[in-house]
Amino acid sequence: ARSAQTLAWPSVPIVSEPPSARHSSPELPDDFCVVAVDGSHIDVDRHIPARCFLINIGTCVLTYGSQPDAVLTSEPHLYAHDDELVIQDQNAKHRQQYIQGGVLGAKRAVEEIRGLVDAVRKLPPDLPTLALMDGALVMFIDRGYQDFVIEELMEEGFVAALDDLRSLAEKRPLAVAAYVSLPGYAEFMGAVRVSACPYEISDCAVHCGQLSAGSRPCDDAAEGILDREVFSRLLDKGQRSAVFDSTSSLVVNYYDNHGISFFYINSGEEIGRVEIPSWIAQDEAMLSLTHALVLDQCRRGPGYPVSLMEAHEQAVVTTSDRRYFVDLVEESLQDNRMAVFTSEKNRSKRLRWL
Repeated sequence: ARSAQTLAWPSVPIVSEPPSARHSSPELPDDFCVVAVDGSHIDVDRHIPARCFLINIGTCVLTYGSQPDAVLTSEPHLYAHDDELVIQDQNAKHRQQYIQGGVLGAKRAVEEIRGLVDAVRKLPPDLPTLALMDGALVMFIDRGYQDFVIEELMEEGFVAALDDLRSLAEKRPLAVAAYVSLPGYAEFMGAVRVSACPYEISDCAVHCGQLSAGSRPCDDAAEGILDREVFSRLLDKGQRSAVFDSTSSLVVNYYDNHGISFFYINSGEEIGRVEIPSWIAQDEAMLSLTHALVLDQCRRGPGYPVSLMEAHEQAVVTTSDRRYFVDLVEESLQDNRMAVFTSEKNRSKRLRWL
């Protein structure tokens, strides 16, 4: 069946090889490097006396081969100035969006990939390198946000950093990827649904809009099945699946000339999902480097890339860190003879009552 734009599963991936294809791991290069980043943040809190937030970016650079090395860094950044706390519409200065909650989460993702760019720039240009992020390369953002917010975070932020990585990859052997552990996607199964659809054109709204889950013609083939469950049966240890091209509307609408592709990999401990830019997917050498180095990283860790584990350790903000952060904010205000206040709710949490 052909698909229409009204599928109940709109993100049906495109594949240019048999979807059941299996690829064994290539050989590792003698010398290589893996750069990983992760981030955490302290959100705006109305119970503390100043409006501010913090983003901490952890970076791990692991070099293997003839000159092994490890560099771990943590770079916290405090945002407290008025112009740092909002995203402003440059065409209408009265329109602005406070950076907190989901917007702050998206901004952190932007800072993570910018940190990845900075780390790669410092590396020797001839060293095969994997630049690795945790989670998805398709940055989730609520499309209910105003256009100027999406433009700054997506187009001027995340996608601009992908542009920088692509420019770097044109001058050095650089692979770029994001690793999703225990993926809960069913995109491949969406394609299975389309293939099982009995209608010439798969239009869910027209043909099955009134049918409940479990009674649709495609449910027998795909209902309740996740991609990873299929590939756990298909892939042997060390193998990856075919490469699938994402048709996510976020990618189509905002990622400019960067398509996003993905494959599944059997690390020996789990079926992981690896997301890559389309320009990596189209370069056989860089695709093979991604496969080999992601698998190697999983084997060096407990089934999860060891570089991402170390980057997370550098990025994490503990409960005691958060308390210390509030104390520093209050101390700074006092040193500048400014009023220090808090809500009675927050005060009650610091006092014993009974």
